[in-house]
Amino acid sequence: MPKYESIFIGDPTLTDDELEKLVKSYESLVSDSKGKILNLERWGRRRLAYPIGGREEGIYFLMLIECDASFPRELERRYRINDRILRHLTVRVENEAQLGPSPIMKARPPEREETPVPAPTQPPAPPAPSA
Repeated sequence: MPKYESIFIGDPTLTDDELEKLVKSYESLVSDSKGKILNLERWGRRRLAYPIGGREEGIYFLMLIECDASFPRELERRYRINDRILRHLTVRVENEAQLGPSPIMKARPPEREETPVPAPTQPPAPPAPSA
């Protein structure tokens, strides 16, 4: 079965319980269609690039799913009719290397400590001219 990445942005006004219910509904939709969820990542609340429906933020989710080729069309249809989903995108994963953890979820390197820059020293005064 082919594998797909599906990213959707939830309404930021939803409570944690409502978000959990929303995600569970999509998980059950995948399992009912004889597919399986390989990975589910909650990226959390993020600022949108531009306002969508008057909202400046959204709650991002990524699902990696394995399902029949006809299922993404049904998933996209369900996203469209749900007014709690601001945006969505589902793409087929062609390369197995893309199935690892998303760059958003990878650990960031520790922040580099700022070291104080020493004040510039005054160059030595030129020798006085001899007469």
